[in-house]
Amino acid sequence: MILTDTQQKLLRKEAAAAAVPYALTRQQRSFELASQRCKSRLVDLSKALQAELGRMLTDVAFELDLNLCSGVGLENWLSEPGILLLDAALPLDKERLCYMSIDHQAVHNMADLCLGGQLTDKTQIQEKVEFSSSENRICCRLLQKQVQALMQLLFNQHLPLTAHLYKQKLQLDAFSYLPLKVRLILENEAVSWFLWLPIELLLPDNDELLSAAEVANSPLQLDWQQLPVRCTVEMARKQVTVKQLQDWLQGEVLAIELFSSMRFQLGKQVLFHGTVAEEGQVLMFQVTEKQEK
Repeated sequence: MILTDTQQKLLRKEAAAAAVPYALTRQQRSFELASQRCKSRLVDLSKALQAELGRMLTDVAFELDLNLCSGVGLENWLSEPGILLLDAALPLDKERLCYMSIDHQAVHNMADLCLGGQLTDKTQIQEKVEFSSSENRICCRLLQKQVQALMQLLFNQHLPLTAHLYKQKLQLDAFSYLPLKVRLILENEAVSWFLWLPIELLLPDNDELLSAAEVANSPLQLDWQQLPVRCTVEMARKQVTVKQLQDWLQGEVLAIELFSSMRFQLGKQVLFHGTVAEEGQVLMFQVTEKQEK
């Protein structure tokens, strides 16, 4: 929370608890807005997925549970053996993929359900990395059905989308995807997997992330240009010996050569490069190159 000059004081505990965290970057604000819209539509999304999967599993009675995850710990889970990754291209303005991750147990269970058989006993299933062509085809069909349901619900588009096996390590940009856990609840068992939806799926075209109405209702109501941030400029780096440090402490002068190009950083992110210029007797930082996004 940013206070005016006349209001700068410590907040009481009650006021501090009521303060709402505010994302600094546009990408973070987009992610938060997409998360809020996803949470508000979870019931509709769940019903749409259940109806579409019901056409795939015609003889199976099930309920579907859908939850938005924090994503904490999923990277470790994805690195385990026996995890199948798939992707499906989405017809959005920007080229985006929807991903699905499902473990070996759920793959076998879905194959059993689609082929009309009973679920195989867990003790009979051996963990493996390679899946049969039928299992791969069923999982591709599973992702395809879900993506079609989402596009129909969110954009009123029923398109012949396709899904494929994704054979690379899943590396997603921060604040770019929403992880959803899908649980297919049967009578005595539950089959689950994860969907990774690009935030653009929940952000309408030409959507203003902070419209005038949203700013007016914002608990912060602050001027973005007055928001204080802490940045760093690394001007030089030098390796020295212990002897040189001792001499330095005794008053010796240590020669340091400044970088010809210095990084201007906000946290760990480089915003642009520049150089030090002298104006009068004051050192100034002058931008020479903007960092490509």
